[in-house]
Amino acid sequence: MKKLRWDSVIFIILITILGLTNLLNFNKPTVSVLENRALKPKPELTINGLLTGDYFRDYEDYYSDTFILRDKLVKTSKDFQKAMAFLGPGITIVQSVDDIQKPQENNLPDQSDKNIGNEDNDIIPDPASTPSAQPDTSDDTGQTGQNGENASPENDEMPERDFGDDPNIGYYLVIDGKAVQIFKFNKESFEYYAQILNKYREMLDDSVKIYSMIPPTAGEFLRLKKYAGITDSQNDALSYLESLLDKDIVTVNVYDKLNRHKDEYIYFRTDHHWTALGAYYAYVEFMETKGEKPLSLEQFEKIDLGDFLGSSYTKTLDKSLEKNPDSFIVYKPYTKHEFFKYDGKGEHKADVIDMKYKDSLTDKYLTFISTGGSTWSVIRTEVNNGKKLLIIKDSFGNAIAPFMLSHYEEIYIVDARFYNKNVTGKNIIEFIEDNKIDEVLFCIYMEDVNWHKFMSGVEGLLN
Repeated sequence: MKKLRWDSVIFIILITILGLTNLLNFNKPTVSVLENRALKPKPELTINGLLTGDYFRDYEDYYSDTFILRDKLVKTSKDFQKAMAFLGPGITIVQSVDDIQKPQENNLPDQSDKNIGNEDNDIIPDPASTPSAQPDTSDDTGQTGQNGENASPENDEMPERDFGDDPNIGYYLVIDGKAVQIFKFNKESFEYYAQILNKYREMLDDSVKIYSMIPPTAGEFLRLKKYAGITDSQNDALSYLESLLDKDIVTVNVYDKLNRHKDEYIYFRTDHHWTALGAYYAYVEFMETKGEKPLSLEQFEKIDLGDFLGSSYTKTLDKSLEKNPDSFIVYKPYTKHEFFKYDGKGEHKADVIDMKYKDSLTDKYLTFISTGGSTWSVIRTEVNNGKKLLIIKDSFGNAIAPFMLSHYEEIYIVDARFYNKNVTGKNIIEFIEDNKIDEVLFCIYMEDVNWHKFMSGVEGLLN
């Protein structure tokens, strides 16, 4: 007879108790204040979900997200990882927590699905602000919009949020109060990006110009010779990519432009995005590539929105980042314009620089083009030159869009994560043709180019 293993028995009892406690906990959280993100909602049981297996995958994510004492376990894990870092004083590698779950969209559901899921967009509370400082829950807040006009409320829904980029980004190098993502070159992903853009070139009319802009990660511009082996060369990856693109696709080399300004405040310390200044230099490079003269920074209204703790902090929860918040500056265009967002509930007027996020410590990046969500959006300006631009983007495109207003009559914006053909009735090629768009700019972050799932969404726009 085998000897009874009391350690195994105790382990099974503990797991059973925790499992039952979690099962009987009907007051499940919907938001993680610690990670500043919406938790996965309980999935709707549908026939389609059962057949595809999506229901079981979504339920697993829901169970993991709402497990009892989850925030405390995450915090303990972070502290343990910090204690186990041995790279030197002020330097650590941190594994990020799970990325923000994409919320239920304000778009129409897939018509093949008989059950409609909930359409609520969770608002992430800012732990550092009071309830009065929280973003309004309407798409139009009644605040003064662009051009000094009051935007009238049109519905009571929170606008869709741009919840960041590649959730496969698992590791950050945190050094001297600054976090940078560790880039590992995936050759197949870059080849896939080239295949997709070449497909766009083949399907679009020759009169439509296509531009490829890939913002590098901040780590490429830090002097980290001692840790050079940790991350791959993004410049080499971009050179390889350019050799694969159709000759009629124009590469916008923001890498060299940003490298010349690397000693300036072009990337946030606590967030993976570029700052408005970094986005401005990318805009300058775009205009110079096109042979046009960009506006100077003095031709925009500079607004300081104060301290900011961004995505790198909320994913790593690193104390050195918390003690070293960013300064959040925006540049508001003087060009007269109107900005409209479209989703399954219709048209919503919004602000290109949306000040309802100005008092949030962690959500300030949503200021750019009012979160960057929705099925599609358009900026209509007073520039009567007939030129129309489409920006196909991830969240990096949000910060560059406000600089484009003086050059185009209309600027269309699409994020593959939010575009819904059930709303527009068109694939992206038909959308471009019907709106008589003559330029398409792909502004997609290096890590999203490196992420097959994100780029499959960009390819899916063609279907």
